[in-house]
Amino acid sequence: MKFKNKKKKIDEKKSPSNSRSITEHFKFSLPKISHITLLKTYHRTLNIFVILIFIVAAIIVGFDFQKNLHLSREIDSQRKTLTYELNFWENFIAKHQNYPHAYFQASRLEYQLGNTSKAKMYVEKGLILDPNSENGRKIEEFLKNKFYF
Repeated sequence: MKFKNKKKKIDEKKSPSNSRSITEHFKFSLPKISHITLLKTYHRTLNIFVILIFIVAAIIVGFDFQKNLHLSREIDSQRKTLTYELNFWENFIAKHQNYPHAYFQASRLEYQLGNTSKAKMYVEKGLILDPNSENGRKIEEFLKNKFYF
């Protein structure tokens, strides 16, 4: 028998069929865990999560405390410097009561230290000595606009 080369007509619209069947069925199942074991696992996980949150919170509070401590020391240092300068001007005023610039300097320092009533008093005394002082008028105007007294 002779074989002839015959071309089979292939329908271009159809794709070849390569179907196979899977002989084994795939079964997926979770391992069975008792309720008690599951609850213990959740409990341990929750404890670890809470501990981690407390650790992170403690770190954040520690950094904030360190920053505030640094700022507090800086403010104390500035207050000490201002107090030293104020003592100098108060001693100067005690010796030279007719020097208006000293009163204006004392007023500025009292304002920076938060003593607005003393700042006002020093400005008034300075303006009594020199009513035409531009610096004195500026300080007086600043204090009036700031505190409306």
